[in-house]
This record gives sequence, structure tokens and C-alpha cells, in this order.
Amino acid sequence: EYVIRVQRGPLPEKSWHIYKRYNDFVTLHNAFQTSGLPLPLPPKKLLGNMDREFIAERRVALQNYLNIVLMNPILASSLSVKRFLDPDNYSTPFHELALQHVSMALRSEANYEVVKPIPEIGWRLRKHYFLVKNRVNPQDELLLAWVEHGPDKYMDEKELQASFKTIGSLRHPYIQSIEFLSCNEVGGFVTRGLNNAGSLRDLICSAKPKLQFMKKYTNPKQCKPLPVSDVALFGHQILEALMFLHEKGLPFGHLHSGNIVIENHKVKLLDIENGVLGLPSYYRPYFVQHRKIQTLEAVDVYCFGHVLFEMIFGHPLHESVCDNLSPNCPSLLRSVLESIISSEACKKGLPTIGALLSHPFFNNSSYDLSHSERPHFKYSTHTKEALRLAWQKTESRLKEEQKMKQEQLHKQQQQQVLANGKSPERSESPNSTSTATSAGTVTPPTVPLEFPAAPPLPPPVSTSDVGAHVERAALLGSICNFNKAKLRPAVTPVSTHNGDDGRLS
Repeated sequence: EYVIRVQRGPLPEKSWHIYKRYNDFVTLHNAFQTSGLPLPLPPKKLLGNMDREFIAERRVALQNYLNIVLMNPILASSLSVKRFLDPDNYSTPFHELALQHVSMALRSEANYEVVKPIPEIGWRLRKHYFLVKNRVNPQDELLLAWVEHGPDKYMDEKELQASFKTIGSLRHPYIQSIEFLSCNEVGGFVTRGLNNAGSLRDLICSAKPKLQFMKKYTNPKQCKPLPVSDVALFGHQILEALMFLHEKGLPFGHLHSGNIVIENHKVKLLDIENGVLGLPSYYRPYFVQHRKIQTLEAVDVYCFGHVLFEMIFGHPLHESVCDNLSPNCPSLLRSVLESIISSEACKKGLPTIGALLSHPFFNNSSYDLSHSERPHFKYSTHTKEALRLAWQKTESRLKEEQKMKQEQLHKQQQQQVLANGKSPERSESPNSTSTATSAGTVTPPTVPLEFPAAPPLPPPVSTSDVGAHVERAALLGSICNFNKAKLRPAVTPVSTHNGDDGRLS
């Protein structure tokens, strides 16, 4: 058996050990076959697989395999990985429970019925999609999305119902309208018209919208960046929608290319209800590293920078920052990206949505921004106050998590001083840390599409530990040089694993 130490979040005390055999890794590997990625699982060996040198080599190879899997955000967020690393919290039949909640909610709605599920088209483990139809217009395809409440859900049920009702009435030319929505104490669902072209990410990856998320995006066969003119136009429209939401007291916080559709050369934002439901942002593992990104407006601007990057380069940025943009990037767009996703920008602060709208790259009089639909969003004073308090608590939790992450980083640096005898470079938000995932960590069960932080280093070495290490080294040397031919035959038990408090042993 191999011992894997798993840690949830930045606190070392939230960790546990799991015990896996090689066949468990094979099962995990088979679950990734639909992705088409060439993952380096060490091959099976029938003879000599108990040899000490072979076991040591395989341990290193399996650790490398886990590292590569967890550095890929799509693989790391899959249910297979969650169940592998945290079986106690991910054994629930999520889809069956979601269908039960949706069926119960639709019993009182005579106009809607579930046609069939559309499994795993999104990245959230606890978000489930169903094709539904309206009995009044059965030819129209509708997509229903059910999701459980997230960790930032701060409203009571009455406030939540009022907020949902208000969101259902929202109208804006760059925000997808909602056909029907409902919520309860467990979660909520929203029904929208099905866009057969799929999301902006589907467009970039040339993917079919109804395919599984892992199959569509892990290793897309053909990715195509958008023309610069489209990037500028769509970027301007996204900023207009974000500005409207912030002016109305409803920050988005969930912008990414999967939450955008294109209809008649106009963007439509999806899932604006996510914040009310308390769900974690897709890019939270990235911006939680940067203490200057502490407001929901800064979060929206940061996420906007990632969307711009994906549109112009045809692939997502799998780092929290980018300091080496391609020389082919247009100069005006380069200045926008550098003001949002560069290390310097994340240290000093990001521009506002209004400042971006006035940037020359977006402020082009030739854009056709005319639209027939007039923006509309009204709510009561009580709902407005409930939303304000919810956003305030959301920002407070973000600041607290950023503080804990910085404290953990400081501890890691101190441990490196003790371990290496020299001080490491200090950085508020290290570029080298890919915020997808790293080996030895796992996403919290309550945060399906939030990616894990880097694992902590081993605890400081004490004087007694050093002495014990010397004694163990001497003992191991004696064992290696021992001539077993001088001993009488005997039978001794052999442990198949050790309790090393590292990653994989």
C-alpha cells in the first residue's frame, strides 16, 4: 500500500491520510481515458514488484503522476479525483439527489417537465443539468441547472426567495434572460433557453455543447482564438453587463468563458444567480493568492482578464498571473492584460470596470452597441439590504482566506529557512504556484469548482529530530551492509507501507 497525505485548504490541521494500492491508481487512470491526455502512469510489473528499489521508483513515479493530474484543473475537479482523495465526502449519489429535488420542485409547476438529464457538461460536481420542456411550447428546448448552496450563502430562505424572484425579472441585452427559477433550503435551479451553439468556451474549443466537460476541454483537438475585433467587441459588451450589475448592487463574481454565450454577435452572461446561492468562483484559487483582489468588483475585473486571455490566445491561462505575453499580442490589448493579470497589477491593484470601459481598446466609436432591449432590474429596499450584507460577508470571507494563505506562505518560507539554511525569495503571489492543484491537496467538499492550494512543507526540524535522523542513517547503513548468510533461517513480518507524514509513501 501507498500512503497519501491529503490537505484541504491552507491549514495543515485539515489533513488526513488515505491508503491506496497500485490498482487504485489504474482505476483512476481509466477514468481519464475520455480526456485523451497522455498521462504518465507507471506500467504494471508482475515479477519483482516487491523489490525495494522497484517500490521506491514506483513511489516516485506515482507521486509524479498525481502531481500532473492535480496540476490540470479539469482533471483535478473531476468526481473521480475527488473520490480518490476524499472518499468519505464524495460517495454521495449527487445526480440522483439532484433529480429528486428537481422533480419535487416541478410537481407544483404544471407547465414544465423533465425530458432527460445531460450529465457532466459543467465543471461543478454538485451542479446538474436537465433538458426540460414547456408544455405550452413543447418545441422549445430549455436547459435546467440545479445546484446546491455554496459556502457563501448568507441569506435566509425568505430573503433568498425574494432575491431569486428579483433576479428572474432582470432584463439586459448582454445578460441571458431566465425562463423559470426556484430555490429551497438545499439549493436552487434556473431554467434558460438552450443555446445550441454552446458557450464561448465551446466556440473557442470547437466543441459540441452537450458533450462531457472532461472530453470537451481537457485536450481539445482544435482551438481557435477569436479575431481581435471580436475580442474588443465582446469585451466591451461584457464590461457593459458587469457595470450594470454593479450599479444595481448585484456583483457577478462568476465570469468565465463557460458562463458566456454568443447570440447574433452579442454576448449573454449566464449564471448571475450563483452569488446569491453562495457558490465559489471558478477562478477563486487564483485570486485568493492576491490580497489586492478583495472586492467583488476586483474579482470581476480579474476574471475578465482571464476571459480576454482565453479569447485572444485560444486557450485558458492556467496560472494566477502572466508576465510573458506573446509578442503577437496587439499593443492595446497587451496594455489591458498587463493591467489585470500581471504580477505587478495583482500587487498594486486592478483597474475599475469604468476605467476599462474608457480604455482605447474598448472605447471605439465604430462598435455597434445599439440594442432594442432596455435594461431593467428593480427590487425592494429589504432585498437590496439583504444583498448588500451578503456581499459584505462574502468579501470578508475572501479577505480572511487570503490572510490565512499569506500566513501559511510565511510559515512555509520559515520552514525552508530551517530546511535549506537559506532564506527563500519572498513574493506576495508567486508565479511558480499554479493554482490549479498540487499533489497532496484536495478541494473542500463544499467547494466543487474551486481549485486546491499548494501543499505545506514538512514541519521544522528540531534538534532531537536531527539526532534521530543520524541514528536512523547509521542503522540503515548497518542493515544494508549486513550479511544475512551468517544468520539462521527465520520468518519476519514485512510492513507494506509506512506512516511517513509526507505525500505518497
